[in-house]
Amino acid sequence: MEKIKNFLFKNTSTKQTVAKNTAWLFIGEMLGRILKLVVIVFATRVLGVNGWGVFSYALAFVSVFYVFGDIGINTFITKELSSGDENRYQYLAASLVLKLGLLLLSLIVSLLLIPHFGTVTLGLKIVLALALLNFSDSLREFVLSVNRALERMEREAFIKILINAVTTILGIVLLIAHPSPLSLAIAYATGSIIGSIASVWIISSELKHIQWKFSAKTLGVIIDFAWPFVATTIFSAVMANVDTIMLGQMKSTTEVGFYAAAERIVQFLIIIPVFVGLSTFPLISKNKHDDIASKQIFEKIMTTVIAIGFPIAIGGWLLSKNIMSVIFGISYIPSAIVLAILMLSVFADFPNIILSNAIFAKNLQKKFIIATAAGVVINVLLNLYLIPRYAAVGAAISIVIAQLFITIINWQMLKRFFSFSIVPRLGRIIFSTIVMTAIVITCKVIGLYFILTIIIAMISYAGMLYLLKEPALIELLATIT
Repeated sequence: MEKIKNFLFKNTSTKQTVAKNTAWLFIGEMLGRILKLVVIVFATRVLGVNGWGVFSYALAFVSVFYVFGDIGINTFITKELSSGDENRYQYLAASLVLKLGLLLLSLIVSLLLIPHFGTVTLGLKIVLALALLNFSDSLREFVLSVNRALERMEREAFIKILINAVTTILGIVLLIAHPSPLSLAIAYATGSIIGSIASVWIISSELKHIQWKFSAKTLGVIIDFAWPFVATTIFSAVMANVDTIMLGQMKSTTEVGFYAAAERIVQFLIIIPVFVGLSTFPLISKNKHDDIASKQIFEKIMTTVIAIGFPIAIGGWLLSKNIMSVIFGISYIPSAIVLAILMLSVFADFPNIILSNAIFAKNLQKKFIIATAAGVVINVLLNLYLIPRYAAVGAAISIVIAQLFITIINWQMLKRFFSFSIVPRLGRIIFSTIVMTAIVITCKVIGLYFILTIIIAMISYAGMLYLLKEPALIELLATIT
């Protein structure tokens, strides 16, 4: 018992700290996302495809106005506090002032403009609720970036669970009392605000060290680091929301509902590389000047993420119809093909998140703007062609192609600045994925129950990796035992 307690609540070594932080991020994100998935499933059934489409469209539209809420400031703070720079508390103060200024500007602009734009009419109340949600989310992420530098992810896990628990309970209560997109928006905003207050409280001791006297030079250092993120952030925000917005503008909120339901599944899965990246980013930052150490860390992390992503992509593609019908109900079965296509984006998203961490840790972000920009242009152009013809399916095809393009370009460009080799490590992973695929297909042919198929697939894949002595799995087991 004492060993488990020490593993979960103390930082005793580099390897143990990474494993502990990853474990806590996993616990927090998984429990939090499962809680939120409950309210999402409830909302999709109560609101129907059209009502869920209105909420998803509104959320995407409002979120675009907050692209400047984080122009790399969060990453800068985690990086500087991790490095132990003597000016780090001046940077923290300047970053907080800059962050609040950008968020207030975003709040005002969104409230003034959004109710008057778009073919889907959005009332001021739902815009206000979602604007407060985005404001609170952005501010909380800044606060948690301080906590990540301290490598105390157990506290972040608590915040994530708290937010989603409040959102889920309040969301169900409000939707029962008044089933509307506004009720769901109020629940989201309330949960986020409570989580933000709690996040400030957990790092209050660190905030006491803030040095509020800072110079224009301090701001200049932050802006010099962050300005490449302006373009990247804009492009990323467009990439994340443009499909939903264009679907709403060119088709209907019903098509948005189908697309958004399938997209939620993929977003749920993306937390895996995200929390692996968050837990290891401080470690990469500390070793950014040591190419050998950086190479070893990066290769292990990338291999692990790919080992998780490959079977998820294939399994989700094969079982897409079962997933949509079981989770969202038979009315969402038409979006099964959308999910099948979006699952292929896992091949791009999982590795690209780790690529991005390496890029930021080594201050190479200025050189990677073009790839993101080109990916956004490809996405928009493909949407203009495919959405009028294939609706939500066209949007899914567009985003997958664009994401694959960005990942391939980032992968090739990073190799010019940072030597790494991943492909030779993938033999056991690919073979195990093939075995798992055959087992899933067999289970489908004989009509085995969906949940049982997933369990058998997971056991068979992990078992094959173990039998083949896959280093990523063996090292993980050695770390946590």
